[in-house]
Amino acid sequence: MERPSPISPNRLLAWYRSGSITRAQWLEGMRQQFQLALNEIEEDRSDPNRALLETWRCKSASRRLKKDHTEAELREVFMSLSELDDFPPSTYLWNADQLDVPIHCFLREKRAPVLRFRKMSIRRLTAELTIEYGGLKSKDRIRETMHLRRDWRGTLIVESREQ
Repeated sequence: MERPSPISPNRLLAWYRSGSITRAQWLEGMRQQFQLALNEIEEDRSDPNRALLETWRCKSASRRLKKDHTEAELREVFMSLSELDDFPPSTYLWNADQLDVPIHCFLREKRAPVLRFRKMSIRRLTAELTIEYGGLKSKDRIRETMHLRRDWRGTLIVESREQ
């Protein structure tokens, strides 16, 4: 059985600041995030060719996304998705607002858990996404269509999700 993905650091910090979790729970969640990153580094070091191929795949997917949308639009969508508590890939999108991290770092084409953006339409006030995430095999993946809209502060929020 696959373990549930850890909660993203930005959500953990928000919960800690609001008093929903204790300092010990926050530190445990951050420890899990750190361990996840170390495991991926170890995987990349054990098979550098596979890691290089994955990087090339993700850069290609990133170029396809940037062909129709600006980097700022993509980062804004990624950040709105990272705020969802019941969205497992938010673990990998939490720092999308950091401009020094390239867009391709948030995509996962052939590395478990997969995160692919199949269709993306971003307009001024709304966005519509078709996202595929989950296991390596297509039967193990979840495909969701999400509709986002701007709230009164101008922030993109998820309005509806359909599987």
